[in-house]
Amino acid sequence: MEDKSGVYSLAGFAYQILVFALFIPNMQEGDSIFFETIDDVETKLSQTDLDDKENVFTICRKHRSIQVKKTDITVGKAEKIVKNWMLTEIEKKNIDEYLLYTDRAGVDVNIFEKVSVPKIVDEIVMADEKATSINMRLKKYKDKDLKKACGSVIKKAKVKIIADFGVELKNAYARFFLCSAVYKFTYVERIKSLLNVLTVEILEKIIKGESYCLEFEHVEKIQNEIIQSITNTNFLPCYSDFRKTNDINLSDLAISSSREYKQLCACDLSEKSMKDNLSMGLYYESCKFGYYEAGKQKIVDDIEITAYENFCETKENLQWDKKDTPRNRLRETKNMPNEYAKTKQIRCGVCISLTKDNVKPNLKISWKD
Repeated sequence: MEDKSGVYSLAGFAYQILVFALFIPNMQEGDSIFFETIDDVETKLSQTDLDDKENVFTICRKHRSIQVKKTDITVGKAEKIVKNWMLTEIEKKNIDEYLLYTDRAGVDVNIFEKVSVPKIVDEIVMADEKATSINMRLKKYKDKDLKKACGSVIKKAKVKIIADFGVELKNAYARFFLCSAVYKFTYVERIKSLLNVLTVEILEKIIKGESYCLEFEHVEKIQNEIIQSITNTNFLPCYSDFRKTNDINLSDLAISSSREYKQLCACDLSEKSMKDNLSMGLYYESCKFGYYEAGKQKIVDDIEITAYENFCETKENLQWDKKDTPRNRLRETKNMPNEYAKTKQIRCGVCISLTKDNVKPNLKISWKD
């Protein structure tokens, strides 16, 4: 049975990012990859929203234009994709190949052959929509140019199906991130770190309405930094990157109905403090998963037992001093030393994590009984 250690944890990244990352290991000097969002973009776009947007990225040197769809591909959706590519075909005129990536095994790989050129052109000519729509952006061109572009796109279009991207990426980055020189978990953490960097950089650009350009020189810099920073003895995720790619939405039912959220509500915290505490809890969960995959379960046990003992000591002292309130329990427990926790975020995060519903009774923390 194949060892898929760590691979499944890649599933949390937007499918768009996974496809984008697939081309990076084969980049050469002078290469660049452009990521452009065609749809209007909200100012609070998150990485998970990327899969719902119309995005195109172009790989120079071979001049490929790529779209990604994590849904079933109907003829109607194929027509919309062709229109997006028509704009690229008309304006850039040097695209060698148009690729549609999907994870749906049942997609018709010949779907683009079913797209009707006359229908596409008629829809564009008859369109009366907002100026930013793809139809209106194409409408300014002559009919003959639209027909030529549409026919050319259909001839160059191909469908690529990749069902298991975790395994695909793991194979693609073997030399790039020195797979044979480190533990398998360390290797996967390096891939995840790269995906985090890409997510942050891409979101920062497209929220501003700008295209993202990844150049070979920047790839080398990222590669070097990740190899040096993530090793067999230092593999915890970067907290600042984690926060950027794991936004806390307090109105999310999954969060607002959780025990850890309700326990924090009893502490009368500000919205910012609520988010900070929940983020540290999530970060600890990520680190915990990493420790497990690295075969370091004893460290997790020591971190959690120490945090629980700190809570018990804090609670007893507060009761003796007649100052036992939920807020005081939270503050004092988090401030207690935990030599097994490498960072403040882990030391505080484990305290939040141990208030979850599924924690064993002999480790469960309550800010309010």
